This record gives sequence, structure tokens and C-alpha cells, in this order.
Amino acid sequence: MNKKLSLGLLTLASVLFLNKLHAQSWIDPSVKDIIQKAFQTNKELKLKAYEVDKARLEAEGVKANRLPHISALGLYGYVHSNGSVDIPTVNIPLLNLGLFEGATGFSLHGQAAYAGVSVKQIIFSGLQIPNGIKALQEKAVAQQYLESASRETLSKDIIASFDQLMLLDEVDKLIVDSEKRLKKEQEKVNKAIQNGLAIPYDRDKLKLALLELEEKKVELSGNRDLLCQKLAQETGISSQKVGGIHYILKPIFLSELPADVEQRSELKALDASSKAYEYVYKKEKGGALPAVFAFGSANYLNVFNSKLTVKDQSLLGTVNLPLNSIKGTPNLIVGVGVKWDLYTGGEHLNKIRQVKLDQHINTTKREDTQEKLTLLLSKNTVTYTTGNEKLKVGEQQLKVAENNLSMAVKQYQAGLIDVTALLAAENDWYKVNLGYFNNVLQQRTAAVELLHTSGKLLQTIHE
Repeated sequence: MNKKLSLGLLTLASVLFLNKLHAQSWIDPSVKDIIQKAFQTNKELKLKAYEVDKARLEAEGVKANRLPHISALGLYGYVHSNGSVDIPTVNIPLLNLGLFEGATGFSLHGQAAYAGVSVKQIIFSGLQIPNGIKALQEKAVAQQYLESASRETLSKDIIASFDQLMLLDEVDKLIVDSEKRLKKEQEKVNKAIQNGLAIPYDRDKLKLALLELEEKKVELSGNRDLLCQKLAQETGISSQKVGGIHYILKPIFLSELPADVEQRSELKALDASSKAYEYVYKKEKGGALPAVFAFGSANYLNVFNSKLTVKDQSLLGTVNLPLNSIKGTPNLIVGVGVKWDLYTGGEHLNKIRQVKLDQHINTTKREDTQEKLTLLLSKNTVTYTTGNEKLKVGEQQLKVAENNLSMAVKQYQAGLIDVTALLAAENDWYKVNLGYFNNVLQQRTAAVELLHTSGKLLQTIHE
């Protein structure tokens, strides 16, 4: 009994492993490599990456507001100043005189030189800086998800184009097979005509069928060139290299069907945008609070080749004093400042309302996108399931068409049917095979669309 149990577990493990292996190996390694290279060369993805870098740099720029801002200033020019000064009166008992009574007017003019360094640093910004940083970081996350969404779309398009190329390969094989059989029969007919056992009509019918195949080959070549050029443009790989990739076009059987669309990058981007708007709202609310900053400066002032005039002095009248220079070095000042916008004409309240409206728009977009993607997931699930059923019917049609063609060839060789019946069987075989490979292509497309709709395409490719 233990042996049976062990054998059963081993068999179950083998089945699960094979299913997983089968689900992971549906994409050709060469196509996977080309998709990775396309991520590096595609211009649309480069633009998305630039947007991500830009948002991150904006966040770093806001972070810089926390650091001290240091500036230097140098000036040289001509100064002219009029003013008054009120110095406490100085009494001279001997002269019974009071100096500097009341306000004393003066004027000063001359050349001046100034140099200084000042420092300013935000201490409290009403939480605008940290919330602004977080908002920009979430914006960068949203941009990153949008880039990921573009990667998925590009991957899906590349896979679809390569699958169409592989369908052309299969059609080419069908044409070659038909061509071989018809040429073989043509040779037999020609010999039979020479021996008087057949008529030229049979030969002409076979020749017409071969010309129709030749026409299909020309059309096939044109379609192949167009697809190779399209893939070369999308991936940055040369058309020759693209045309050199070949793999068997076979169905994609998923081990389990996606149940939701929560992994879709567009939804994640909208979620990140929602968080960004929350931080923007907090930032704008913080704008009503005062900003506190520390400041300090050190400067040098020199007024030279100047003249100082002191007006209306007791006993002396107006006094003109030539000055060599007046220097202040260093002049130091440190302190704390507060800036508070008490009224801005409703600008602050308007910004808050705009952010609230942006939040409502983003929420509505998120709900609408999820509803549409969920409906699309249901549609693609039905299409994928229907595609699987059509493949089963197609496999039976292949067997019937193969048997009918084999029987028709034997009957024609035995003289039981004419060339028209043989060509009809050949044409039916071609149509059934072409239809089957078209169904394989549609089934693969449905499977890829299903993975893309659920947001799991890139994850499956990278496995």
C-alpha cells in the first residue's frame, strides 16, 4: 500500500511538473531574446523611461529644499544718502551747552564696495516638503507601471507578428506538399498521354492547379516581407535575422485561467496616482501653516572717498567732514524668520479644490478601467475556451481530409475518378489544413490576450 501511495505521489508530481514546464515553454527562446532587446531599443519605451527619471529627479529637487541655501553677493557703486540721527544730548557745564539736542540731520555720499555671504534653511514648511517628496515618488512609481504596461503591449505585438510569420511557414509547407503531389501526378499524366492512356485535359487541369499554387507562393512572399519589416521596426533587429527565426506553431495550453485583472499595470499605475494625489492634498493643506526658517549672513562694507555733512550743529552750524573711509567688517546677523500667507485671494483654497477634483477623476478612471478590463477578461476567456474546442474539431477534420486525399490518389491512379475529383480532394485537404493552422493561430492569440488582459504576460515570458 505504501508503494502504491509513493507511486501515486510521484506520478502526481510528474504531471504537475510537466504541466508547469508545458506552460512555461510556449514561447520560443529566440523570440524571448528579441523581446528583451526590443525593450532596450524601442523609442516609445525610452520615452516612458525618461518620464520615470524625470519624476525621480523632481523628487530629488524637492529634497534639496531641506538643505541650507548659501548665496554670495558682491557690489560696487556710488552711494548718496540723506537721513537724521537722534543721539542723547551731551551737556557741557562749562559752556552751559547741550550737544546733539533733538534730531540731527546728515547727508553722506561717496563710493561704496560691498561683499557678503548669506545662509538660509527651512526649519518647518508646514509638511509641504515631505508630502511633496512622497507625491513625486508615487508619481515615479505610476510612470514605472505605465512603462511596464507598454512593455506588455510591445511583447504581445511582437509575439503576434512572429506567430503570423510561423503561420506563413506552415502555409508554405502545405503549398510544397501539394506541389510535390501534383507534379508527381503531372509526370504520370504526361507519360500516359504519350502512351495514349490519358487526354491533354487532365494535364491542363494539373498545370492550372500548379499555377494557382505558384500565385499563392508569390502572395506568401510579399506578406512575409511586410511582416519582417514590421518586426524589424518594432524590435530594432534586421529583417534578415527576423526572417531566420522558425518554430513550430502549436497551441498554448494554460495550466490555469486568470481570474481577475488586479495584476494589470494600468490599474497599479492608477493606484500609485491615487496615493500621489493624497500626498498632494496634504501638501496643499499644509500651505495654510507658517513656514519657519533660520538665516544668517556675514558681510563687508566700505564707503570711501566720501563726504559726511552734519547739519545745524550748535555753535558750529553745518559741518562738512571729508572721510577717507567708513568700514564695517564683518557685519554679522543670525536669527529665525517666519513667513505666513494670511490671505492669498482664495488661491490656496482653489488649489485644494483642484486636488480633490483630480482625486475624483483618478478614482473614476480606476473604476472604469477595471470594469472594462474585467469584461475583456471574460470575453478573452470565452474566446480561449472556444479556440480549444475548435482545435479538437480541427484535429478530426485533419484526419478525415488526410484519409480522403489518400483515397482519392489511389482511386485516381486506379482510374476510378477523374482529375477534377482528385484536385477537389487536394483542395479540400489544403483548406482543412490551412483552417487548422488558422485556428492554432487564433487559439495562441486568445491565450496571449488572456495573459495580457490579466497583467501576467510579462511574468509568464520571464519564467
